[in-house]
Amino acid sequence: MGTWGTGISSNDIYEDINYEFFELYNQGMEVSAITEKLIQENKELIDSHEDQNNFWITIAKSQWECKSLDPKVLNRIKDIVESGKDIELWKELDASQSDLTKRQKVLDSFLKKISNEKKTSRKRKVKKSRNAIFEKGDCLIFKLSDGDYCGVFVLESEKETEFGLNLIAVTDIKQSEKPTEKDFENAKLLFRLEQQINKEFKPKEQISWYYAQHFKKSETEFEKIGQLKVNKDYHSNKDHQSFSNWDNLKLFQDEFYSNFENNKCKNKVKLSSLRKKYWLQQRI
Repeated sequence: MGTWGTGISSNDIYEDINYEFFELYNQGMEVSAITEKLIQENKELIDSHEDQNNFWITIAKSQWECKSLDPKVLNRIKDIVESGKDIELWKELDASQSDLTKRQKVLDSFLKKISNEKKTSRKRKVKKSRNAIFEKGDCLIFKLSDGDYCGVFVLESEKETEFGLNLIAVTDIKQSEKPTEKDFENAKLLFRLEQQINKEFKPKEQISWYYAQHFKKSETEFEKIGQLKVNKDYHSNKDHQSFSNWDNLKLFQDEFYSNFENNKCKNKVKLSSLRKKYWLQQRI
């Protein structure tokens, strides 16, 4: 399911579909054509019991932003919210009562919001070239809510592209003293366990792309403490197709370590292996 919070946007599907939707929108494609394209390309999500709600919620939110919400899509959202389907799904995934209550409030608020037409349509953004915020190989640290330092590593840095994306890997570094470049040399990639609808947990590596234009809104204070060589090239159109917000780096790890015993998994992938041209992913 790839969910880290009760919010509408707090899941991987929202991040991916929202990104694709507005990439096409900014290219001049009509909302109806974008919707049809995404439906055709995401049949697996639509047919998935655990993923379909987030898919349609994202489509509805994106259409509403463009003042083009399809009545049929709105009716889908009404059914998801008013029938309790989404809450039942969260119950199947053993969500806490607190999260169930929060999720219901989020859904009710969302339905109320999109039931009223947006006053102005989202403007199509004129494409301009951007450079990524951080350089390839940068070792970045920031503090978690408990005061410990953690470390993330920049695998790729786009230059003169529309979004100026950084590809960032979350490491297993978490310590009270400020990490050093040596700590990054010995670090491993952080995995999280994601629960599937059949109750099975599957590990997922924490690697995502981050937009240059969203960095100014981030509240997380990053510090560069070193740089390591990266021989492998990564491309945002094919490698690690996950896109996220800068503050999610901190939000995820706060949640991950608050329930570490249930979130940890046995996957062991050295950060150094991601820096090399050839990388065999280790799976359970």
